[in-house]
Amino acid sequence: MIRRFPGMKWCFCVFLLAASCGVHGQAQGHEGHRWWNASLRQKQVKLEADLLRASSSEKIREDHDLFCDEPHVAGTPGDHRIIKELASSFEEMGLEPELQELHLYLPLPVEAHLSIVRGPGESGPHPGDPPVELVLQEAAVKGDPYSRHPDLTFGWNAYSGNGDVTAEVVYANRGTKEDFSRLASLGISVKGRIVIARYGGNYRGYKAKFAEEAGAAGLIIYTDPKGSGYRAGLTYPEGGYANDTYIQRGSIKTLPYQGDPLTPFEPSTENAKRLDPDSTGLPTIPVQPIGYRAAGEIISRMRGKLAPRDWHGALPFTYHLTGGPELRVRLKVVQERKIRRTANVLATMRGSKYPDQKVIIGCHFDAWTFGAGDPNAGTIVLYEAARLLMAARKQGHVFERSIVFANWAAEEQGIIGSTEYCEANRDDLVANALCYLNLDMAAMGTNFGSSSSPLLKSVIADTTGVVPQAGKLGVMVQEPWLRGQSTPRFGNLGGGSDHVGFYCHLGIPSASMGAGGSAGVSYHSNYENLAWYRKIVGDDYEPAVMVSRLVAVAGSRLSNATLLPFDPTQVPRDLSTHLSALQNRADGVGLAWPEKEAGVFSDAIVALQEASQKFLESGLQALQLDQLDAESTALMNDALMKLPRAFCLDEGLPERPWYRSFFASSDPDSGYSAWMLPALRYQVEKGNRAGLARELLRHGAMVSRLSESLTRVQAATAQKMSKN
Repeated sequence: MIRRFPGMKWCFCVFLLAASCGVHGQAQGHEGHRWWNASLRQKQVKLEADLLRASSSEKIREDHDLFCDEPHVAGTPGDHRIIKELASSFEEMGLEPELQELHLYLPLPVEAHLSIVRGPGESGPHPGDPPVELVLQEAAVKGDPYSRHPDLTFGWNAYSGNGDVTAEVVYANRGTKEDFSRLASLGISVKGRIVIARYGGNYRGYKAKFAEEAGAAGLIIYTDPKGSGYRAGLTYPEGGYANDTYIQRGSIKTLPYQGDPLTPFEPSTENAKRLDPDSTGLPTIPVQPIGYRAAGEIISRMRGKLAPRDWHGALPFTYHLTGGPELRVRLKVVQERKIRRTANVLATMRGSKYPDQKVIIGCHFDAWTFGAGDPNAGTIVLYEAARLLMAARKQGHVFERSIVFANWAAEEQGIIGSTEYCEANRDDLVANALCYLNLDMAAMGTNFGSSSSPLLKSVIADTTGVVPQAGKLGVMVQEPWLRGQSTPRFGNLGGGSDHVGFYCHLGIPSASMGAGGSAGVSYHSNYENLAWYRKIVGDDYEPAVMVSRLVAVAGSRLSNATLLPFDPTQVPRDLSTHLSALQNRADGVGLAWPEKEAGVFSDAIVALQEASQKFLESGLQALQLDQLDAESTALMNDALMKLPRAFCLDEGLPERPWYRSFFASSDPDSGYSAWMLPALRYQVEKGNRAGLARELLRHGAMVSRLSESLTRVQAATAQKMSKN
C-alpha cells in the first residue's frame, strides 16, 4: 500500500515506491558493461566469454568428493584435515593460501538421552514399566554407505546447557515469542516442565531462549512431517524429504553479537582476553533435537488441553498442549565447551592496479556431518569460480582489484570464523573492501535467487543476463528468475550466514547468491551427504556450473569496472520501500505514526534519489565518451564506497551495539529474517512514538548528508570534465 508522507514530492514518491519492488531497469545483453570507459569494454566482453567457456563439472565433482569425504564439525580432527585440503586446493590453482588461526570457545557432544519414564497408552509405560527409549540418531539406509560412517553422532544442539531432568511436557508449537505468550494467555505454565516445539518459524536458538525465559526445565525440538517430511513428498531414501529419524542439528547461541561468545568485538587469538563463560548468557537448560518418530512417541501420549488448530502439525495424532502428570519425560544432555583450535582459509588473487581494494567471495566449510549441501554446495562454487578466474589470469586477462576467496570456520556454531576475520581486519575492510558475496549452499537446484544490499543488485541482475540457465539451452539465468516480472526480485539480507559481520557490523555491501529448488531436505542431518545430494540435486553438477559462472563473471566485473558497478539510485528506492513497510508495521501494532518527522525523512529520501540519479547519469555519460579520467574515477568510486558506510554508526543499535548498521540487521527475535532500518524498527516494536520521531529525524539528517556528498562529488567531476 502506497502512503503519502507530508512534505513529499508525491509523483516522484510513487515512482520510488513502484521501482523499489525490484532492480530499476531490466538488464539485457551487455548492459552491465556501461560501467567501463567505452574503449575498455571489449576487453571485459572477451574475458567473460572465456570465463563462460571454461567451467568443468568434472572438477566440481572431484572437489565435492574431497570436501565431503568425512564429517568435519568445527574443532574436530575432521575439521583440521579439511583445512589442509582446502589450502592444498588453492595451491594447485597457483594461489598462496593464508590461514587465520582461531582459538574458539566451542562445544562438542558427550552424551544425550531421552526417554518416556511414565505415561498413558496401551503401549505403556505404566508405573513400574521400563522406560521407552527414544531414537536420537538417524537410521542407516540402504544404498547410502555414508549413513553408516563410524564418526557420525547422535543429534545435538551446540551450546545446549548440561542437565538431567525428568518432568511433565508442554507443547509450544514453534517456540516463538508469540507462541509462549499464547500459552500464558491460555493459562499454560511451562515452569519446571520440558517444552517440545517443532522446527520452523524462527531460529532454533530463540526457541531455547524463550523457553528458558519462561522457566522451562528443558527443550526438545523436532522436525514435523508437515513441512519437511512425508506431507511434503517422498522421504529418504525413496525420495529426498525427511524420514522419521531425520534430525536437524544446529547451534542455539543467541547473544547480542556474532562470533566467539567470549570475545565480542575482538578476534579470538590464542592469548585473547576472554569473558567468563557464565556471564555471557549462553543457554543453561538442556536442549535436544529429535526426529518425528521420537516426537510421535511423546505427542501421541499427551492428554491435556487441545492445541489451537493452527498449531497442529502432520503427525497422525491429536496435538495437545500438555501431557498431564501421567506423562513424564527424562532428558539428559552433556556437552563439553572449551577453547578449540580451527582456522579460516583464504587466498588472494592480487589486483594489478588497485591491489588494496578487494572483492571478497566466501563460504564456510565446517559442517554438522558431511556438509554435502550446507555448506559444500557453496564451497564447490567458490573453488570453481576461483579456478575460472585464475585460469583467465593465466591466459593474460587483467584484474585491476584484488579478489579474495575465503573459507570460513565455525559458521554453524554461530557465524564465528567470518566474524573473527571482520573483527581482526576491521580498519582495512572498512577502507578497502568493495563488497562481500556469500555462497552458503549455493548449488542446491536450478532456481537462481539472491538477497542483496542495494548497491549490488544491479551488478547481480546484469550478470544473470549473460550466463546460461542450467538445463535450458539458449536461455539466460535472468529469464526464469524474472518469472514474468519486469524486474528481478531480491530478498533482504538479515541473519543466518557469513554476510552478517561484513554487512551488519561493518556496513560493507553484501549479497548471497545461489540456486535451489530440489525436492527434498537433508539440512544438518546425517543424511546430508553425497548419496543424498546426487540422488536429489543431481549428479551432473549443472547448478554448480551455472552459479560458478555467475560468481566468476560478477567478480570480474567488480574487479575491473572503471566506475564501480554500484547503482546509487537503488539506495533511496530501498529506503522508500522500507519506510513504507515500517509505517504498515506501526499501524499493525497500534502506534501512531509521527507524520511530521516521517515527512522530513521522506523528503531526504527524495533528495537522495535526485542526487544519486545526477551522480549516476554524469558518471555513465563520461564513460560513454571515454572522459572519465583517473582522478575523477577515484573521486566517484570513493563516494560510492562510502555510501553504505554512512549507515554504520559506532554506537550501534539499541541493546545490540555490535550491530552497527542502521540500514539492516537480523531480527532479534527470529534470527534469520531481516530488520530493515533497525533503529526505527526497534522503536516501533517498543511502542515508543517519541523515540521513533527522534530516529526519523536522525535518519533524515543522515540521508541528507549523503545527498550533499554525492552532489559535491558530481559537481566537482562535472566541472573537471567540462574543462577537458
